[in-house]
Amino acid sequence: MRCMLIDDDIPTVEALRSIVNWDEFGITEVQTAHNIQDAKQLFAGGEPDLIICDIEMPRGSGIDMIKWARDRQYEGGFIFLTCHESFSFASEAISYAADSYLVKPLDKQELEAALRKSMETLKKKVIMGEYSKLGLAWLKNKDLVERGFWSDVLTATLSPRIPLIQSEVQKRELDLSVHAEYTLFLVSVPRSQIEREWDESIFHYALSNLISEILSSQVSLGRIIAYQADDVFYNAILIESKIDMKWLKDSAEHIIQMCRQYLKCTATCYFSGQTAISGLSQLKTELEQLDDSNIIFRGKVHLPDVPFHYDTTERFTLDIELFTMLFVQKEKVQIVNRLKKELELLTSLNKLDSTTLHSIREDFLQVVYSLLSRQHIQAHRLFADDVTQGLAQKADSSVFDFMKWAQALTDKTVDSIKEVLQSEGVVERAKRYIQENYRQDLSREDVAASVYLTADYLAKVFKNETGQTVKEYLNDCRIRAAKQMLIESTASISEIAMDAGFDTISYFSTVFKKLTGETPLAFRSKHKTVR
Repeated sequence: MRCMLIDDDIPTVEALRSIVNWDEFGITEVQTAHNIQDAKQLFAGGEPDLIICDIEMPRGSGIDMIKWARDRQYEGGFIFLTCHESFSFASEAISYAADSYLVKPLDKQELEAALRKSMETLKKKVIMGEYSKLGLAWLKNKDLVERGFWSDVLTATLSPRIPLIQSEVQKRELDLSVHAEYTLFLVSVPRSQIEREWDESIFHYALSNLISEILSSQVSLGRIIAYQADDVFYNAILIESKIDMKWLKDSAEHIIQMCRQYLKCTATCYFSGQTAISGLSQLKTELEQLDDSNIIFRGKVHLPDVPFHYDTTERFTLDIELFTMLFVQKEKVQIVNRLKKELELLTSLNKLDSTTLHSIREDFLQVVYSLLSRQHIQAHRLFADDVTQGLAQKADSSVFDFMKWAQALTDKTVDSIKEVLQSEGVVERAKRYIQENYRQDLSREDVAASVYLTADYLAKVFKNETGQTVKEYLNDCRIRAAKQMLIESTASISEIAMDAGFDTISYFSTVFKKLTGETPLAFRSKHKTVR
């Protein structure tokens, strides 16, 4: 057998070659590579039976190597080495069928145990024989071909016309009838429902794997299609009419339970009615729309022709006067808690549909915008950051997403109003902005925008607090900097004027003389230290 060692650290490679008795494991040839590119070239000359590879390397990671190898149907052993224990690395390595994951510095006994494990696995594969390997490859390829077919059907990439579908079935050598009827089973997990620790690609793999394990006794893997749309992870499962619906419903309940227990997320399951292949794309769209409108019925199984039951006999209206008072009192906790209680009550009464949630959002924004306007705070600037924008886009998706957005909006609004009411805080921030940016072409509007106020309101507050206009304070900062440069540097007057933020020498000279009583040249001659 042949082994390939891949590590950018040459001493590590040499140590591995020397500490292991390779003959003991049936390995007669050991190749070495110090980066992924060299390893791929060696691979092209003949596949090794076992690869021992460092994960973290500057010119391509071990994860890149195993992905590349597995994409080429490489079924040999794989042992990873790393300097850091990492859940994401380990999970991704396992997803590509790595045998072991060892942390440096290496322990000889652990390494030898990993080698024995890999050799045993390889021997089992050899015992299976070439016919078995070909059979497994064929089955795997069959699932991939069928999954590709159903994916094309569901996305309408394949025309819904029966003759064209029949042609594709024959071309792909699939064993299915184009005249059969199918039920579409959709499993949905919104991105906001998964824990932050999850890498998205690993979560998607784990979710699909869990669903496949539960359904595999009755549904072929080729009929389970994982995909992502906007901020939702989906798995679409094609069910033939002969499968028992009670078993399917129980399986759906099991999926929801296992997702909650092991993946720590809330999955929701939807079943369509039966339809021919030509109608599956439309059913997929309808189920996705149903999922998008689902505000309070998540974590459940939804059967066909059983609509969400919302009690909309009396529409809810947010108490704007109450929330205005809470904002005026700057009660951030009470604002969020009161809003949460209102939503929980509506949910318990089945009154919280997407229309109601949207109207609550609009009423809440009305309160916020009104208060910001009174304080001359520009809302579009205050809420312009990417985080707040992202939360706003998702706010209508669920109660959880709505509350995250409302919390962020409340914090920003109350904190900004506090700063305005404490005018010293606003003025100090404006002064600091001027001090840090006086070399730029600053306008009164630029300074006002930095503290989220209108230019007129900032001008009034600034003048009351400092006795100066914003322009006068800006010129003060520029002249102070110019005076220092005139004394300490040998730069020309024009260079100093430009560096201090003035557009022209004449304006610089005018302002300088007004504030100091002398010209820049006279000031330099009088104050410059003789060296």
